[in-house]
Amino acid sequence: IKLSEPEWLIPSDRLPDGVSPMAANNNVDIVYHEDRLHLGWRTAPTHFASEQTEMVLVSSADGGLTWDWEHTIALGADVREPRYLSFNGVLHFLFFEGGTDLVAFEPHAIWRMKRTALGVWTALEKVSDGTEVPWDIKVRNGKAYMTSYVGDHYTEGAVLDVLFKESVNGEDWTLVDGQPYVYRGGVSEAAFELEADGTLWAVTRNEDGDSTGAGSHVCTASAEALGTWDCSVESDPNRYDSPEMFRHGDTIYLAARRDIGGPFGPEGDLVAYSLRPKRSALYRIDTNTRSVVHIVDIPGVGDTAFPSIRRTGTHTFTLANYTSPLEYPDVVWLEGQASDKGTQIYWVEMRFEPTSESSPIR
Repeated sequence: IKLSEPEWLIPSDRLPDGVSPMAANNNVDIVYHEDRLHLGWRTAPTHFASEQTEMVLVSSADGGLTWDWEHTIALGADVREPRYLSFNGVLHFLFFEGGTDLVAFEPHAIWRMKRTALGVWTALEKVSDGTEVPWDIKVRNGKAYMTSYVGDHYTEGAVLDVLFKESVNGEDWTLVDGQPYVYRGGVSEAAFELEADGTLWAVTRNEDGDSTGAGSHVCTASAEALGTWDCSVESDPNRYDSPEMFRHGDTIYLAARRDIGGPFGPEGDLVAYSLRPKRSALYRIDTNTRSVVHIVDIPGVGDTAFPSIRRTGTHTFTLANYTSPLEYPDVVWLEGQASDKGTQIYWVEMRFEPTSESSPIR
């Protein structure tokens, strides 16, 4: 895997007039739709919830050399988890609305809108009320799939349900195989990818902990029963925050945060975790041992890791991510989250040296 040098996007002088990022720029998503590259991100005073938080959407017709403003979402509350869905010729955008308390996790609703022209989007429409939070969205084999989670995250004895949904139009979502959940316990974020034969692989973040411990799981499901996940009976004590998965050839990869000085589990000490440095990294999934194998770090220190990855060719991908300033590699996660030095968004090109033909998924 060859990685280009990081190209800094936010803040930068390429952004359109009127777009003025705040200090913290994180939660980022990119997508190629028709003839444009789209980018959406969260900007706020710090990593934590704020009534000043905005979600900014821009697009580029020249591969990111220049950008046009598309939309700014400002609800007077936190907004997170930007997710583009390019499906059946329509570009959708989803995110969730949080609260304003710096130290509370308060999801209120999932919202969506659709793009109709340059800088023109439909009015916001609620997808769901309550505590559901969207995570991974992909189009595979003619359907859109989405993982989300619902429950009392960050509470003592929390029980969360990971949901796996599908859609044939990008707007109406139903539970895959009618399964009410694919995992119940301490898991929130869950990334997934499909093999060429349709077999599903997923990596969870078991932050709240449960009878399997705390950290993460590797899960799988057959193509004939995608709603029935088989997850490892014990959590890997390593925790992979903001997981994103993709496939090249016959290998499935993971991009996520890497904990320096861990692991997080099996006890799941969040205070100790917050006071350790972090990195961003690429991993591969060993489907024989059902384990996560570190390959290489990518740019990312301090408050880092919300990777978005899109295929650009047979052996090339674009990866967008965020990080605290790279000149401070030993800054701990919590300090990076609150620092007035903020966080910035970049992208790199990933190029795989050809070893076999990969399927043209995107």
